[in-house]
Amino acid sequence: MILHADGNSFYASCEQIYRPDLRGKPVAVLSNNDGIIIALNKEAKALGIKRGDPFFKVRHICEDRGISVFSSNYTLYADINRRITSIYLEYAPEIEEYSIDESFLFFDKCNWSIKDYEEIGFELKRRIAKEVGIPICVGAAPTKTLAKLYNKNAKEHGGVFVYNESEIDALLEQTDCSTIWGIGPARAKKLAQHGIKNALMLKNMQQGQAKKLLTSVGYETVLELNGIRCMEKIPKKKKDVITASRQFSIKVYDMSTLECALVEYTELAVEKLRKQNCECQMVQICISTCNYYSDKTDEIYSNAAAVELPRLTSYTPDIVNAARLALPHIFRKGYGYKVIMVSLLKILPAQYQSCLWIDPAEDIKKINLMKAVDNITNAYGRHSITLAKSYTKTGWEMKREFLSPNVTTDLEMVPQVE
Repeated sequence: MILHADGNSFYASCEQIYRPDLRGKPVAVLSNNDGIIIALNKEAKALGIKRGDPFFKVRHICEDRGISVFSSNYTLYADINRRITSIYLEYAPEIEEYSIDESFLFFDKCNWSIKDYEEIGFELKRRIAKEVGIPICVGAAPTKTLAKLYNKNAKEHGGVFVYNESEIDALLEQTDCSTIWGIGPARAKKLAQHGIKNALMLKNMQQGQAKKLLTSVGYETVLELNGIRCMEKIPKKKKDVITASRQFSIKVYDMSTLECALVEYTELAVEKLRKQNCECQMVQICISTCNYYSDKTDEIYSNAAAVELPRLTSYTPDIVNAARLALPHIFRKGYGYKVIMVSLLKILPAQYQSCLWIDPAEDIKKINLMKAVDNITNAYGRHSITLAKSYTKTGWEMKREFLSPNVTTDLEMVPQVE
């Protein structure tokens, strides 16, 4: 059996943990630079706003209707996810973190009853609500597709819904194809043109017809609806190119300010590199004004440059210094830059190889230093330890007008009781 556990309105729920005054009240979370609404709870949905709304268009609605708005705080959300995952690992022999708010828990060798899985589901709900402060729903079924479907219907069953072979067809008959994981509106429309109007009809499709109308993923979805597991745990693939970039909240005209952003994004990219236990031998940077639709050609400029490192490495200062060498070659005065992108190339698994001209003790010192840095940032969040140039605040950072404090990773922001 597979359990699918999903945090309810996860980003909004994270913001409410340390704001008990907002529980039961409408909350919305914004994207980078406070651009659009990317998450909201049921109370906010009931007031007429929806995911994807540009914030500047609905800001007056939020203010008039008392919707609390937050800038996205991924440091907080990642730490809450880490706490929830630690609880899942106490129960499941194996888990797959599908996203920051969703996980699959595999109980393949457990021949338990429906009641047993219900008890585990409710125990997970109780513990996570008590120890973390997040409401979750749990769906349990033989396949990942069915587990997602049961989770989607879990709220109608107290937050936990477990597969029952005698009831599955009735549930599928009431389910629109577009709500099935792996189908979506476009494929559902195509299926409807061939007379397949609900998930039960999708389940009962002939294999030949399923292969003809749907891609291999859609065909596997049909098999999963029949209880045949096709979508096993997906291992995290190592990326051949690692990129870090953000759009600035203001235009940047001087190279010194641009360099501050370059250092921060390079740090972020190298952190990702070490997480997949790899090293790189090339760093590429790209800068752009992003005025793609401007009629004034003197406002449009973008360029890129790459620097090859003398050897494979994941040592942040060496890669940052290489990136900084490239910036003067592509920077042009007079342009207002909105984006800088850092890409790490020529990535290979980390394998220590000593260099003839470098003391091995120096290499080991660098490796241990990066391990210590990663341990600190994992425990206390990004920017808890960083290069001095990255720490310099110059106004280029993302617009985050409604950012909540990092109360779980920054000691200075821990709430005080008076």
